[in-house]
Amino acid sequence: MATKRYYWLKLKQDFFSDPRIKKLRRIAGGDTYTVILLKLMLLTVKSNGILEYEGIESTLAMELALKMDEDDKNVEATLIYMQSMHLLIEVDERVYDIPQVRELTGSETDSAERKRRQRQREKEAKGVTLSHQGHEFVTSGHKIVTTEIETEKEIEIETDTEIEKNPLFEKWLDEYSSSATNPPAYRAMMRKKILEGNTDAIEAFKKWEMTYHQKIKRLEEEEKIKTYDYSTMVGSIINGQTIRKIISDPESNYLDILLENGEQMVGVSKIEAYSWIHQKRRKNANDN
Repeated sequence: MATKRYYWLKLKQDFFSDPRIKKLRRIAGGDTYTVILLKLMLLTVKSNGILEYEGIESTLAMELALKMDEDDKNVEATLIYMQSMHLLIEVDERVYDIPQVRELTGSETDSAERKRRQRQREKEAKGVTLSHQGHEFVTSGHKIVTTEIETEKEIEIETDTEIEKNPLFEKWLDEYSSSATNPPAYRAMMRKKILEGNTDAIEAFKKWEMTYHQKIKRLEEEEKIKTYDYSTMVGSIINGQTIRKIISDPESNYLDILLENGEQMVGVSKIEAYSWIHQKRRKNANDN
């Protein structure tokens, strides 16, 4: 059976005392914008604060409005305000980051929840009482409690060692703490949490690592599109005319196409040309 993971947003007690939130609420329509801000945070709890524009609508605001059932103008106003207050950071033209979400997200697998509840029920049923004597805990269920703790430590050490050896671990610490008030202190705190086996911190790293690899893959694909040899289009038919020449700059995202009738198609997107080439190849392969 597949393991489920539950996520929740842990609002701090002083959330509405934050000057940035107080200022937002004082703007005309501010209460609506505050609700949208909270919805955006909830929308990204599973992605560790990462918000990605999928291109479903013509703008990010319209796409988010569709997802959250909100007015797109209100969503746009909220996004502009969040960016001005550094509550929303543009990673690239399609990826955005809400750093505060990472600090406030909690998660737990369904199996972990069941075990936690089971341990709690067992503890309550046995009436376990703990008394501290030096460095030992004395209880009628001593062996059971000790066995559980040792097992959990073994799992945590294995996980932590694996993350520490990950070449992206230090990069994650740098990026994760960059938006904090005191980056060095926050960085040290997150390292400590990982070493202690904090499940939220481990999950945060794994989500960031997945997003990082996706971003690298996207950048590699964009570079491939930009530097592709588009001269292979020469001799092909487009708009009923044979392509005589392709003018392409490897540093540009656009190219020019010279047709046999002397007409020149200027500023053709390389993404469109790349897609056209591969569609043509697939069609030829199917025809053969």
